[in-house]
Amino acid sequence: MNSKGYLDIHSHILPGIDDGSKNWDMTREMLTHAYNQGTRIMVATPHNYPHKSKQDNDAVRELVKKANEMAKEIGPDFTILEGNEILYRDGIPDEIENNHILPLAGTRCLLVEFLPGEEYKRILHGIRELTEYGYYPIIAHVERVHALFQDIDNIEEIIEMGCFLQTNTGSLMGGMFDKKSARLRKLIKDGQIHFLGSDCHNTDTRPARMEEAVSKLYKKLPEKDVDRLLYDKRKYI
Repeated sequence: MNSKGYLDIHSHILPGIDDGSKNWDMTREMLTHAYNQGTRIMVATPHNYPHKSKQDNDAVRELVKKANEMAKEIGPDFTILEGNEILYRDGIPDEIENNHILPLAGTRCLLVEFLPGEEYKRILHGIRELTEYGYYPIIAHVERVHALFQDIDNIEEIIEMGCFLQTNTGSLMGGMFDKKSARLRKLIKDGQIHFLGSDCHNTDTRPARMEEAVSKLYKKLPEKDVDRLLYDKRKYI
């Protein structure tokens, strides 16, 4: 593990709030696994959907507080921060103002999910709305969003608009002939992937795989390109 430790901006470690951790025992297992994979800062990002019953940010913050206390028991240098994975819809800035959506770690950064088949014009509309309100949208698992991942011109356009891209560590684990992993590595080399996230939901089928993915990247890419992805965040935000 690199001695600097890793930042994981996408995880589902809070118990009973979405399709991630089921209880505090599972949360402890997930945190222990993430720590052993080299993660030292982890943003808890439970799904935030446009339900009739809006999220209570204060309730989520209480869960994050307890998860952070648990993390400190696992390692004194392990920190859990608050956030959401926000399924895009109109009116997100108003929901933030009304205490129903959490930006990442108290910043102006938003982890935003678009459905795989979302039309590009709808994605552009969303990015314009959020950036005009002074937010920095980070597209969650960009490899799942066909209108972006399959069109480099679209990726370049939204980055120019002030958008950032996150990929899941599990998507980087493919071998030599895995086209998705190869395309992600090319985007990383070109500086067009800005953040990693485990998107972990458990320790079985969807675990945190940070160290495994990072080790693979260092084998496939120049060290400077991987270092930029992992540690050089000041140039983005």
